[in-house]
Amino acid sequence: MKFLVCLVFFVSADFTSGQSTVQGMHSCSAQGPPGLPGRDGRDGRDCPCGTKDTQISELQSKYQELRDQTSGLRQQNEDLEQRLSVLEDRIGNKTQSDSAGYPPSSCTEVAERSGIHDQAFYMIDPDGPGRGVLPMVVQCDLQGETPITLISHDSEARTHVKGFKGAGSYSKDVTYWNSMEQVRAVVDQSSSCKQHIKYECYGSVIWDGSTPYAWWVTWDGRQADYWGGASPGSGKCACGQTGACSGSCYCDANENTWREDSGFLSHKNDLPVTQLRFGDTDDAPSEAGFYALGKLICYP
Repeated sequence: MKFLVCLVFFVSADFTSGQSTVQGMHSCSAQGPPGLPGRDGRDGRDCPCGTKDTQISELQSKYQELRDQTSGLRQQNEDLEQRLSVLEDRIGNKTQSDSAGYPPSSCTEVAERSGIHDQAFYMIDPDGPGRGVLPMVVQCDLQGETPITLISHDSEARTHVKGFKGAGSYSKDVTYWNSMEQVRAVVDQSSSCKQHIKYECYGSVIWDGSTPYAWWVTWDGRQADYWGGASPGSGKCACGQTGACSGSCYCDANENTWREDSGFLSHKNDLPVTQLRFGDTDDAPSEAGFYALGKLICYP
């Protein structure tokens, strides 16, 4: 009699939950008699109630996350390919490459292959295919009939300096569109290069006697000891070297009037300029300055 009661109890429990093991359902019982675990119909082993359903839900969630990530990566890849194609078309890479598929090594070779449009962008490989630096994008132009290379940076705009007292206390790193290795490869293969530098001063000096208050830094991190239009080691601006001013620079007169010292830096071993430093602009309103640095220009 006791055996019959137990049998009826188990069959009733399975029927009520809709998960009779006789029917071979494949999930744990969501509800069951107290103290009785659910049962996995696939292998007949007991499992904690709801475990399989939870695991399936987690796996489905992770699968959906992976699908979303994959879709996102695919879209990013398509966007990058499209941008690369636009850039290649813009710089004329396809039409400039020679029969072997190599870009030209210089703006001179660009001119020989396809001609140069006013300051258009072109891809060149200054040290040749398969060597050292990667190909780079530059501007090519004509000075008369001579092809020239122009390399831009982020300090070309006229910039105000104010409120810096100590020598070189204002500092601006010059960031080029290309890596320094690429820029130096262009400089090395060129017969000459130059870069224009200008400082407009109002009661602000470049040199105070033998003490520099403004200077620039060479490509390899050295503090330069000359200004535009003067020679390395001179400690002067152009006017000081030619005798057009009484001191080292026009700005060194330190008068309450606007003056300017400017000129080209043309010593190849020092170019390009990588940092600009200024000081003596703290005494408002009688001291101030503006600077600008031109593109690097190289000749074949």
